[in-house]
Amino acid sequence: MASPNPPTGPQPLPGKGSSGPKPLPGKASSGPKQIGTGPQVARPQGAELLAELMQTQRQLTQSMLEVRDLRSKLNRRSHHMQVLQHVSEILAATSKGGQVVSVVLDVLVQEFQCPRGAVWILEDGGASYVPREGAGLPRPAWSSLRLPAPNPFPDVPLVLFQSQFLDASCGPELLEALRGPEEAALYFVPFEHQLLLLGFAILAMPRDRRLEDEDQDSISILQRQTAVSLYNAWLFRDLSEQRDALQRQALELERVNVALREADQLKSEFLALTSHELRTPLTGILGFTRLVLDGLYEDAEEMHSMLQDSYLSGQHLLGLLNDILDLAKIESGRLEVHPEPSSLAILLEEVKPIAEAYPRRPGVHLVWPDLEELPEVMVDPSRLKQVLLNLLSNALKFTKEGSVSVQVERRPGHMALSVVDTGIGVSLEAQARLFQKFAQAEGGHAREYGGTGLGLVICKHLMEMMGGTIGLHSEGLGHGTTMRITMPIA
Repeated sequence: MASPNPPTGPQPLPGKGSSGPKPLPGKASSGPKQIGTGPQVARPQGAELLAELMQTQRQLTQSMLEVRDLRSKLNRRSHHMQVLQHVSEILAATSKGGQVVSVVLDVLVQEFQCPRGAVWILEDGGASYVPREGAGLPRPAWSSLRLPAPNPFPDVPLVLFQSQFLDASCGPELLEALRGPEEAALYFVPFEHQLLLLGFAILAMPRDRRLEDEDQDSISILQRQTAVSLYNAWLFRDLSEQRDALQRQALELERVNVALREADQLKSEFLALTSHELRTPLTGILGFTRLVLDGLYEDAEEMHSMLQDSYLSGQHLLGLLNDILDLAKIESGRLEVHPEPSSLAILLEEVKPIAEAYPRRPGVHLVWPDLEELPEVMVDPSRLKQVLLNLLSNALKFTKEGSVSVQVERRPGHMALSVVDTGIGVSLEAQARLFQKFAQAEGGHAREYGGTGLGLVICKHLMEMMGGTIGLHSEGLGHGTTMRITMPIA
């Protein structure tokens, strides 16, 4: 009796689809084989699953290592970004190059564990790079490391706008302190803006330190930030200097304008007073001459007196005109002096009778020094007499009571001659203006006592041209005045 489900061919192994008999591994099949007629050589199903599991585990382990590495890089990149953001905020808030390089050097040294480092910036009008900040070294060790511009290492080919490790031949003497005893590698970090190397940092990198891509990216970002900050600081400093220069010029112009206004006012007053001063003696000359011509005198003595007054008025007028002419020569540079060895005693003897004839108040005494054994001085005799007569005339004119004395003192290399009076004195404010043109025309005593205010200005120029000096001392109004001149001994 036939089986209800007879087999139609060889049966496959469980879990395996097959369309026919399987040959043994490594052997060519010559025909169908009967199941169970030989040894089982096919690999068990569990072994294949174990192999696949181990392969998957290896791939998973590799993926975990890659993820861990990527996470480490991401954390470092995130840390760099936080640092750079903090640095950018600091750099944006400062306009001083010194603060910029200090912050940048601190960041570079700390982030890359550098034992030493220094930063140079372009200074001296672009002539050299000057070290402005150092780390890990005493200040004397890096403050003298000045480098030339525009190429700080002219003997070594470098791409100055690119970060790179410096060759051992770069500045072996200058940068020896940065390399240190462990001979650290030197890393060059330039700060370039608009093709101008504004500065650079040199870091002593540990030999085992390896810069990753994210490190170099962070350094590039920091370079750009630093370069822009240094450029802005440079512009700010330049603008500040220009502003300060403009302010100084404005103040100077204001001072000059004030001086011009004062000079214009004094000149106007001088012209008015000089006109009066010139008209007064001229009126006297014309009046006395008219009286003599008309015969309006009683006798020869009265006529002689009129002529004498007319002569004195003429002398006074001539003195005023000479002062004006001398000032014009001084301002045009045509006034000349001819110093020569001259006897000071003889000069004082010649001045004495002229000064004695000057008008003075009753009771005012003129005191002269002992003229014996006075040395010769190197002066222009006529110009020194002009100075002395001017000083004596002023002293007698401004002294109402007391005395006017001439004092001579020998000092190393020069003689000092003083005219001391007990007159009205000079206020402390007016003393600074007394040797300026038209100073006496300012009013007050000038109008009471007359004069053009040119005498002391001319005396000052004459004494300076003869190699001497002139000065004034007064404790104030009512305390008298001392005028002192010095002249070199021949």
